[in-house]
Amino acid sequence: MSTTFRANALCRAMAFAIAAIAAAPLAAQTDAEVPTGRLPRSVEPSHRTLELRIDPETARMQGRAGMDVDVERPTERLWLHGRDLDIARAAIVVEGGERLPLKVEQVHVSGVLALTAPTEIPAGRARIEIEYAAPYGQLQGAYKVRPDSNDYVVTQMEPLGARNAFPGFDEPSFKTPWDISLVVPQDQVAVANTRQVAEEDAGGGFKRLRFARTEALPSYLIAFAVGPWDVVDAPDLPPNAVREVPLPLRGIAAEGRGGELDYALAHTGAIVDALETYFDIPYPFDKLDILAAPDFWAGAMENAGLIVYRDSLLLLDEDSGTRQKQAYWGVHAHELAHQWFGNLVTMPWWNDLWLNEAFATWMGNKIVGQLQPGFHTDRGLLEGAYGAMAADSLASTRRIGEPVHDFTDVSAAFDGITYQKGGAVLAMFERFIGEDAFRQGVRDYLRAHARGNATAQDLIAAVAARSDDPARVRAAFAGYIDQPGVPLLKAALDCDDPAAPALQVEQSRFLPLGSRAQGGQQWGIPVCVRTDGAGPTCQLVSEARARIALPGGRCPAFVMPNAGANGYYRFDLAADDRAALAANFDRLDPREQRAFADSLDAAYQTGTLDTAGFLAAAAPLAGAEARQTVTAPFARIEWILETLVDDPATAAPRSRGCSPPAMPPPRPTSRS
Repeated sequence: MSTTFRANALCRAMAFAIAAIAAAPLAAQTDAEVPTGRLPRSVEPSHRTLELRIDPETARMQGRAGMDVDVERPTERLWLHGRDLDIARAAIVVEGGERLPLKVEQVHVSGVLALTAPTEIPAGRARIEIEYAAPYGQLQGAYKVRPDSNDYVVTQMEPLGARNAFPGFDEPSFKTPWDISLVVPQDQVAVANTRQVAEEDAGGGFKRLRFARTEALPSYLIAFAVGPWDVVDAPDLPPNAVREVPLPLRGIAAEGRGGELDYALAHTGAIVDALETYFDIPYPFDKLDILAAPDFWAGAMENAGLIVYRDSLLLLDEDSGTRQKQAYWGVHAHELAHQWFGNLVTMPWWNDLWLNEAFATWMGNKIVGQLQPGFHTDRGLLEGAYGAMAADSLASTRRIGEPVHDFTDVSAAFDGITYQKGGAVLAMFERFIGEDAFRQGVRDYLRAHARGNATAQDLIAAVAARSDDPARVRAAFAGYIDQPGVPLLKAALDCDDPAAPALQVEQSRFLPLGSRAQGGQQWGIPVCVRTDGAGPTCQLVSEARARIALPGGRCPAFVMPNAGANGYYRFDLAADDRAALAANFDRLDPREQRAFADSLDAAYQTGTLDTAGFLAAAAPLAGAEARQTVTAPFARIEWILETLVDDPATAAPRSRGCSPPAMPPPRPTSRS
């Protein structure tokens, strides 16, 4: 899912929690009995069917849901998910053909259903059948949009929207094949996850469209859309060295807007080819539809075979602005990466959401960097990491692998820690292990768990196994996932023996002055350093203090403690070493220049660099190549002017010396 989801995630989580607290009990079950987190594993689905009757001009849709299940032990009660559904009939057909009626009650505001049989349901195979009606949701589940004079139905199931659209097992661990049919008005277009395989008259001005059986999918990846859509058949993506068969590609947009999909369709093949080459696994579904939804608050959603986007991301052309093109490429590559990471292999539960989102964030940037180098996506990934560090420096931060206990925790997991910190950690370990070894570990992971579920530990183990020191890499990787916070690396050049220079480092948790967060943590930090005389030297620093030997046989003119800015850590150089690095600022690459800017802010926040020292050290930033580096100290300088200076108006002109010569001087105000 696109990162724009995160803007509303916390609000959604709070709304769920408030509703849960305020809601009166919906049935006689006690709270202790109701599974508001994961459902019991005593009943598991093996196959699901779904037939929906959808007319976008009406207020509700009707459905029939069927679930083939394995009942582990005799029981009188089953648990499913469903929210605000009007159940008409429900039954379970047990082995031998006996049909038992089921009483269905929603017993929790989060959408937990209790299904009770009049007699004990025997262990063994069975089939649950439910007929129901459901109102259209508010931008989740199945919902209606009206961009012009026409109504359309689109879906957004992740994270908990599927239970608004149909009853079932609404958890990522329950991956099954699905058979989906849509009964829609004769003049309407309907699409779903797979190719349409049949059409028949359903009477009353309706038609029944049947779609091919899906691969094993969880409920949050189910998608469909109904309305007077324009459907643009693009040329099939041709076979390549990885995929032996053509891949059907279509674009879908609101009526009259199909012609605006040409740019998006024209560049999709290059992204798919690059991903197939990286994973060495063919695109894992039978077709690829990209749909431009007129109102889609999540930004984009990686539904298997039917990816839905906010329409502004797909409706563009060669004359569109650079920012819109960057958004298209970045989000499109992110969602396509999910077809492998998230769809082919799926997390079993929401605490491993980062497996989906962090990987797609990192992979999307990597692929766009290859195909559109002028976009400098590596800088965007770095800025995302620094944004995550800001949140990760707070006492209230969480770990990447934060436990998700129940429905109130799910939406809160869609944040910068999951997306940006997770992506930065992946990039760091790729650099440390080596690009080829890391890629092979990813391929091992995907092949081992294809069409199933896998955990963070599965990925870490696969990647670590391809490294030179699997046990230490595995522990270091897990340390970044399982504990919160940003490491701070204090570093000082040691040239007591000029022929054997070294960098002395000491790690701790980065905490701003006055923070009440708990310290004392220790990481396995993949530290890569660079000097003026040699390329990067990398070492896994697991101890509180360590010595990193530097090559070259002489004391270097400077040392950069985060070579390439690939490490998820902040650094604080000794004063003389900081001055030397500032003096050699133009010898740093753009990412390293940005890391130097961050190091000044880190030192200022922890109190090892005073205000005068910060302003002096920040002067070279004005000549940086990247805009992000030039502007990095602005917020801190503004704070200094407004908080520490008696007369900001007279102090402001002195800040002009930090501006590049080509830039006009700022107006002499407190915000200069």
